[in-house]
Amino acid sequence: MDAPHDAERSSAARGLGSLGLVALAFGLASYNSLDEFNAFNVVNMVLGAGLVALGAVSALVRAARRTSHADWGPTVESALTALAITWAAVLVQLFIAFWGPRFDWTFERRFALAPATTEAVHALGEEGPLELTLYGLQGDPRLRATRLLLEQIARTHPAASTTERDLDRSPEDEDRYGIGSSNSVVLRTQRDWRLVERPTEGALYEALAQLQNPSRKILYVSVGTGEGDVERSEDAGFSGLKAALESEGYRVKPHATAVAPQIPADADGLLLIAPARRFTEAALSGLRQWLEERGGRLVVFLEPGRQSGVEALLRDFGLDSPDALVVDPRAVAIEGDAAGLDPIASAYADHPVTRGLNANRMTFFRRARAFDLRKPQPDDRVGGAVFSSPEAWLHADGPDTVPRERPRGVRGNYQPLVAAGEYARGDELARIVAFGDSTFATNRYLRALFNLDLALNAVHWALEREPAITIRPKAGGLLQFPVPVQNALNALYGIGLLVPQAIVMLGTWIWIRRRAA
Repeated sequence: MDAPHDAERSSAARGLGSLGLVALAFGLASYNSLDEFNAFNVVNMVLGAGLVALGAVSALVRAARRTSHADWGPTVESALTALAITWAAVLVQLFIAFWGPRFDWTFERRFALAPATTEAVHALGEEGPLELTLYGLQGDPRLRATRLLLEQIARTHPAASTTERDLDRSPEDEDRYGIGSSNSVVLRTQRDWRLVERPTEGALYEALAQLQNPSRKILYVSVGTGEGDVERSEDAGFSGLKAALESEGYRVKPHATAVAPQIPADADGLLLIAPARRFTEAALSGLRQWLEERGGRLVVFLEPGRQSGVEALLRDFGLDSPDALVVDPRAVAIEGDAAGLDPIASAYADHPVTRGLNANRMTFFRRARAFDLRKPQPDDRVGGAVFSSPEAWLHADGPDTVPRERPRGVRGNYQPLVAAGEYARGDELARIVAFGDSTFATNRYLRALFNLDLALNAVHWALEREPAITIRPKAGGLLQFPVPVQNALNALYGIGLLVPQAIVMLGTWIWIRRRAA
């Protein structure tokens, strides 16, 4: 037998097999990161399997040409080594699957529980067993991700159990719980249950929160002067904010501030969402009296171009908000807006309202106004919580005349987009959180980036529920508009892996060829 040619064929077989394993590894990594198939991982897995098979066939052909027992030695040794490596990999995989740690490289750590979820599970742990039942149809690819998520939740509960049932074989449960589709989860405690039909961690967290029985604070929402509607489910409505507040344990009730200016005696807080018409003097007087004499807790969403009289009240509490738009050069143009009008904030003060938010956990505002802050009294605590970039400035002439560049003589600065104040008045302590934008909390944008966390944390701080302040899991899939994160992740875990994969494959091939030389 021609030894040089045999060595070359042996090197080629090893090279094909190694390149196939690299392609398979990248394909599986892409699939596990995205939890879905795309062109990149499918091509890699098919190509990898083909290269491994081609290498195996080449090795078998080479083995068939061996003429002596001595020639079979390297072939048998290589086969046994490959078999040992394969079984070792299988055993490691089984160990990790049943007893070992879980590695979560997904965006926002989809399979590592958020602190809010862990706290909700711990709270339920004091009330007895928790049953997590997954109902699905055979072959549903979504069941895998849900199963992993339920297992993570069960690990944090002292008496939790997970069960998986075939939906076709559970007609009684289907009728009892109103299950409408595969990949639905029923959470049961000793006294109640909840159905989650789209079981993301956020949806499961909200169900866990609803199963608790905390002392429910009453949050009144002002109505009657064109405020944002918490019952409206369209994109421009605020029904999502109301649902989130109820999940956090609040009783949300309407209050016609203009008609009944006295804030109800049982009010723990008041929410004003961008009133469009002016409040009566009686309403403003009642609101001021509630803050100063009863230690009221107020959360206000303002909106550029609207003057309701609340702005003057906020000014008296050191939260002056000029009717001007924040123009941030670092902001991109959104839905036809001029560039700069829709800032994405990543600068936060050290305040309970912004706990957990940082440069990687941003919030999005659309056409916001800023605040000019001062202390009405020396002992008051007033400050900004969320800021634009340091290059932003204010533009008072409307959104249609925004210049592309900052005008000469106008200095850029961090513009406070959200401000908070704490005021000791006699024996009472009032708290106010004011936002320069209400659009960020609409159904359209509430769950974009970390807007929901900011809005709920503001309410928690204002109503003295600081232990409830945390970063919550995302309730939907990945982020919606304005940042197409899912597209970015598909690119990262798809086409973005081509360069490192090419480098690894080239390095593997060169290493094998040099060993064979």
